[in-house]
Amino acid sequence: MRRRLRVAAVCCGIALAPVFAADQVQMPNASEMSGRPLATADLPVGTVSVRVVRGGFDKDIPGQPVEFTIDGQARVVNTDAEGRAVVSGIRSGSQVQAVAIVDGERLESLAFTMGGTAMQMALVATDPEDVARAEEDRVLATTEAAKGIVVLGPESRVIVELDEAGLRVFYLMDILNSARTPVDIGGPLIFELPQGARGTTILEDSSSQASANGPRFIVTGPFAPGITKLEGAFEVPYRSDTVHLRQVWPATLQQLTLLVEQHGALDIASAQISARNIMTNQGQPLIFATGPAIAAGQALTLDLSGLPHHPVWPRWIALTLALGLVGAGLWAAMTPPLFRRRG
Repeated sequence: MRRRLRVAAVCCGIALAPVFAADQVQMPNASEMSGRPLATADLPVGTVSVRVVRGGFDKDIPGQPVEFTIDGQARVVNTDAEGRAVVSGIRSGSQVQAVAIVDGERLESLAFTMGGTAMQMALVATDPEDVARAEEDRVLATTEAAKGIVVLGPESRVIVELDEAGLRVFYLMDILNSARTPVDIGGPLIFELPQGARGTTILEDSSSQASANGPRFIVTGPFAPGITKLEGAFEVPYRSDTVHLRQVWPATLQQLTLLVEQHGALDIASAQISARNIMTNQGQPLIFATGPAIAAGQALTLDLSGLPHHPVWPRWIALTLALGLVGAGLWAAMTPPLFRRRG
């Protein structure tokens, strides 16, 4: 079950990227991409483009020498006004590597073999301002908690799977403190789960601050800067082809994202859904849905229809017959035989 959950969560993030508004898509971490060559169709075949930046993609470094080593031969090209150094006409099969030295810091790419495409990469130098701010953040994170609020970040997910016992619902919540110091929200963050929820479980990737208590998840404060993870699961049994779920959020949910396994005629409906998509993951159809933010104290309402279920009338008939047989047996046991009355 958890393996399916992890796969689904990853696929959800990939598949829904085109649905999000442009200002909601997070920029990739530049330092994690440094020196990694990527194929591109935006440049002529046989071209290698290297962008040199300081800290992030908003700080290009123009006029920076970049040394390209191509099949053992070095060639130096300075970056342009946009921080890019470009070499073209490289034949397929050539061995290529790029190196730049920025303020004494050596930045080098992975060596790669040129294929039948163009390649691009970034070389990311350390930004002293980022280093100083990171140290300030480290110090501030150890200070006493101040009164504040948290939100459920845009990467939070609600995932619904079908189980033999009913619905299995997962909350993957990023509890986000955007301040630079710990915050005290005045008590724990309590998720009162939908009616009928049972079997609540905290998953292993959750923060140690998270716990399950009956039909609720509880996350105690104070909340450190950044993200405190809550990953929990619960079951919702059902006996018909429809289920209504209602979740009141204890903090503002910045982006509604739903992922539901689709079986047969199963479908979902909610006034809060503004976009939806269908994707197949390992042969399993999945319904992806997104919607705008939901304020703290407001509810997500979700109707699931077309759920596979077994009719209950055979059980009632069997129960009625069984009770009838028991009643007849008791009556026979308590009534004297006819020949005794006559004797």
